[in-house]
Amino acid sequence: MSYPLYTEFVGIDVSKLKLDVFVTKSNEYFSVKNNKTGIKSLFKLIKPSARQLVLIDLTGGYESLAAKEFVVNGYNVHRAEGRKVKQFTKSFGQKAKNDKIDAKMLTIYGAKMQETLKLYQHTDNELQGLVSRREDIKEMLQQEKCRKEHFDGFAKCSIIESIKSLQKQLQAVEQKIEELINKDEELNEKAKAIKSITSVGNITAMILLASMPEIGNANRRQIAALAGLAPYANDSGQSSFKRKTYGGRSLIKRMLFMCALGAIRRNEQLKAFYEKLISNGKVKMVAIVAVMRKLLIMINNSCKAYYAKRASTFT
Repeated sequence: MSYPLYTEFVGIDVSKLKLDVFVTKSNEYFSVKNNKTGIKSLFKLIKPSARQLVLIDLTGGYESLAAKEFVVNGYNVHRAEGRKVKQFTKSFGQKAKNDKIDAKMLTIYGAKMQETLKLYQHTDNELQGLVSRREDIKEMLQQEKCRKEHFDGFAKCSIIESIKSLQKQLQAVEQKIEELINKDEELNEKAKAIKSITSVGNITAMILLASMPEIGNANRRQIAALAGLAPYANDSGQSSFKRKTYGGRSLIKRMLFMCALGAIRRNEQLKAFYEKLISNGKVKMVAIVAVMRKLLIMINNSCKAYYAKRASTFT
């Protein structure tokens, strides 16, 4: 059975001083001030839902606060590019224009174009930079360890000192990442949600929080596609071949691969899932990729529960 990804839409037309909002579920308009107080008042009027998409008009930065607040509070958000919406509106035959109409047109745009729209995620640039630096240090460490085997004398001593220095830097960066996560309520709670899954630890949480901010705000298909773990059809004419996975974020895939290997040993649910796939004739690597996908979906669901709990505070 096929059905639309989203069935409820919220259009938010943005100006410097106010937000004009149209909600398809209730067929209502709202207008609030473009500040934290005004935005928070909307959370009492509009409840987040997995089948709901909030479309926020891109308006030279005036939309930034609303986009961040909606994402942080568990809503699916797309920042709609004005040029594309304008072209869509023209093709739709809509000529009249005011703030209320613009808000409603955003919901129509979302309903028609939803399969092509990407969810917006508020990211912590410092956390991303630290995790990226951690990966750089790890790569340099591996290179130095390989070099050490091929040198003697002073050259080898120099490499050993370099390894010690890099190990200290790695420890310092990881400590800074933990401090950053611990002092941020949202990051800290999401880290706890991620680590609530058996076999998932600190490093996995660090990498996911920095490299996949969509976690907890995307559905199972979207999150699998972002990680490059969604299987795509590989058919031609009368021939049908094995489905394949493509692309995705390489760091996430590498991390999930190692995490899945541990999960197969320590997580009873994923171990049983893996063994069932193998007993059904699946190739080992195909079964591991399936475990990676299932593990990521479990983590995503855990983070969704956090956002749902947070959103309930506005009821």
